[in-house]
Amino acid sequence: MYKYNALKQWLVGHHNSYEHEKTGELIHVYAIAGPPVYAEGDSDRIDFDIEVPLWGVTWILKGYVEKSTLEIDAAFSVKIPIIGTYQLAKVKGNITDGVKVTFGVSVVRGDARFYYSNGWIYVDLSATVFGKVYGRVTIKLIPLPF
Repeated sequence: MYKYNALKQWLVGHHNSYEHEKTGELIHVYAIAGPPVYAEGDSDRIDFDIEVPLWGVTWILKGYVEKSTLEIDAAFSVKIPIIGTYQLAKVKGNITDGVKVTFGVSVVRGDARFYYSNGWIYVDLSATVFGKVYGRVTIKLIPLPF
């Protein structure tokens, strides 16, 4: 029982799910985010590690964003069952304007746009996974606490 309660408590703080307004698909977002653990004084940086299982693969965004400038520096990767994890693109730039990347590796191809809106980091994602085309979906990733 103790392990179940610990897992449930962790999920409450690190998991968000919602039904996508256009597709009706249930989207799960798992995220760990916050200031660097060993930073001295007030840190302007929010580190994050986000995973979104969707369309048979897991999309991963790991990096940081500067609170004062909204500059993002992150690696965008995909974990493909049995095959492994591949970095798709480097996401670097100002998310107020949006940062767009295109990718193609193994059985995954597509494009993504990362941006900031209404206190959240979002991604607009479209991809072909295992030969099946998935239309553009907007995913609400993490809130930025400021």
